[in-house]
Amino acid sequence: MSAATNQSLDNYPLCSLTSALKRFQAPRGAFDANGSWRQTYRVYTLAGRAPAARAVGALTLRRRAGDDGAVTLTLDYVKQLVGGSQKVAAVLNTRTDEQLSGPSRWTFEARLLAADGKDLPQTRMKRSAALKNGVITIRDPVETRSIRVAGAHTVNWCLFDAVQRLARRPGPPIAFTLIDHFDEPKGAQSLAFRKEMTVAVAGGRAVRTFAFDHVGDGIVPWVYWVDEAGRLLFVVAGLEGYVLESSVQQ
Repeated sequence: MSAATNQSLDNYPLCSLTSALKRFQAPRGAFDANGSWRQTYRVYTLAGRAPAARAVGALTLRRRAGDDGAVTLTLDYVKQLVGGSQKVAAVLNTRTDEQLSGPSRWTFEARLLAADGKDLPQTRMKRSAALKNGVITIRDPVETRSIRVAGAHTVNWCLFDAVQRLARRPGPPIAFTLIDHFDEPKGAQSLAFRKEMTVAVAGGRAVRTFAFDHVGDGIVPWVYWVDEAGRLLFVVAGLEGYVLESSVQQ
């Protein structure tokens, strides 16, 4: 096996974003993951001939931390589709002491839009959820249903916040239930530190990163890379990738 092949395997699956990494400008300076901030990511599709990752959308995550430990996460996601686009918006309420940013309440809305920006009929979905005594109650205009969860839980997008506050060193895996897409419970999930690695980015600069793996039943593997300050720089989930474009402390 060649040295180049060994390097690709060592960097897998980040090597899927090679073309985007060549343009990536690494942020500098201090970062307080427990504070208030706004981060925007470019969304890439990794389908097709590697390593030509193609930009298809954007994700903006805002974190507002209160003096009492309460945290509000606001998410805006847009992805271009053939003949239109998909938009997802959510507000999630959690706390700074929640290791996985597991929310106690959240609302979310998903929409499909035509090429002219107008909503496609019958494609808008809006729901709310709340956790009490180990039961998540999900409501929409049509029905109310309950999901019982035991132990730690979180919504997939909340892990973008959580990994920025985890210890960047080996440790025991964290077991939890994933509430995928805001309302689909998936058990037997695990989040664990993978390794430290150096990533080459624009201008030949080398960035020291720390990778975390999320695996579990019913999902594709997710891998997160944070920098020395804790900022989440890159994410790869199956055939979708995310690359940080801006990170602003607020």
